[in-house]
This record gives sequence, structure tokens and C-alpha cells, in this order.
Amino acid sequence: MVRPTWWADWPSSRVDENLTILDVVNSQTVDFKLAGLLWLIMEHRASVLVAAGPIWAGKTTILHALLDFLPPGIKRVALRGYAEDFKFSNKYKPDNTYLVSEEISNHSYEYLWGHQVVKAFELLAENYALGSTIHARNVREVAYVLHGILKVPLPLIAGLGVVVTLQATNGRSYYDEPVRRVDTVSIINFADEGLVAQTLAARQLTDDEFIFPSEKALYNTLFNKFDIKYENVFSEIARRETFLSGLADKGISTREEVRQAISDYYQSRFTGDSLG
Repeated sequence: MVRPTWWADWPSSRVDENLTILDVVNSQTVDFKLAGLLWLIMEHRASVLVAAGPIWAGKTTILHALLDFLPPGIKRVALRGYAEDFKFSNKYKPDNTYLVSEEISNHSYEYLWGHQVVKAFELLAENYALGSTIHARNVREVAYVLHGILKVPLPLIAGLGVVVTLQATNGRSYYDEPVRRVDTVSIINFADEGLVAQTLAARQLTDDEFIFPSEKALYNTLFNKFDIKYENVFSEIARRETFLSGLADKGISTREEVRQAISDYYQSRFTGDSLG
């Protein structure tokens, strides 16, 4: 497959698996700081759900770019939609397994729907992790689809790690590609018999900068949800932000190069060497 430079080539296929987090940043869908935060979260094998209302909004591309942030040694298991029998749970240990479903919907045989979604969320309670996409415009609609339509119990929904919502608006002309922007990153917790969403990053307009909580508030949230123990959390985000922007400056672009660079980053953290 020829690797496109712009997301304008997307209509030729469902998702271009050659696109990387650097392409997502280059398109202004996210910025390097938000990418650094999402990397920090994915580093802790967090479950992620990427949500958007329209088709071709870029949900699957963002999902796969985020999966590149998983540490080495994590086993990815692609769920098989209506054909999934979940027998892998007898084979793979939950602590180092990451389940991937292209989408939660009834639009295709390869997607999860119905009782299989409930089963997947039951596995989250056993410490498996899940990455998927869903048609929903905001975190409230995500909760409605999962609980109101699919009957996933509220405490199981709170087993999600992070919900990334993506907006797609029309381009300047009929022939222009949609403008794709992440607008919120949230986590969901269960409290007082209901779900509570906390915003980790948000922007009001498509070209606004992201607004983040204070460092103390962000640290408390990440610690309570993901057991992330970096007290200087903004420094950790900046470390990853600088590393990613450095890859762009070096002209690194292919999926293989980006994955290898992220793997090298993890190796440097284990050995104490510096790549940043």
C-alpha cells in the first residue's frame, strides 16, 4: 500500500494502517502535548474507546496510532466480531493481554455487538484491556450506547480507561476533506450508583489549544485511575512530547520507524540510557 501524506486519501479504504501518531499530529487532530499524555496513559495498558458520530471521522486510525504506545511484551488479541467465542481467555493471561475490536456496532460482521460487548466488558473486570471505536458524539452518548442499548452494567463501563471523542466538520468546499479534531479526552468512574466523567483535556473550537487540569489534579486523577505515580506528571508528558516532536524533526515517518523508535524509548527507560 502506498503511504499517503494527507488524510484526504482515506476514502479509498476503511483505514490506512500506515498512518502514525506523527501523521495525526501533522493533521492537527491532536497536538504533541496531548499525544504525550495519551502515551503516558497507554504505557499503563489502559483500555481506550475512540468515539465519533460520523463515518470516516478517523476513529480507527487514531485507535491504531494509540496502540503503538503499548509497551513491548503486551499480547494483542484481535476480536473476531460475531464469530468471537472468547476462548482465548483460557490461553492468555489478562495482565499482559490487550484486546482489540475495530468497532462496537452492528454495521459489520467483524464488529462486536450485543452480548459480546457485555462479555468483553466482563473481561475488563478480570484485568484484560480493550481498545475499540464507537459511533457516539460525546462521552455521554458512549455511556448511553453501552448501557442504554447494549445493557452493559454501569460498574463494568467504568472499567474503561480513557474515552477519546473526535469531531469531523465539513471542509471549506464540497471537494475538501472533513476537518478532523479530537475535542475531549475523558475517563469514566463509578460513584453513587452512577457514572461520572472527568475531563483530562478539552478544547472548545477546532483550532483552540487543549486545556488541561492543574498538575496536582491531573496527578490525582491518573494515580487513582491508572496507578500512574509520576508526581511531576507534566514533566513526564513533556518528555514524551519532546521525543515525538524530535522524531518528526528527524524525518522519521513510516509506521515501522515510529514503532521501533517507541520500542527503543521503552528500552532506554529500562536500561537507564537517554534517548530524549
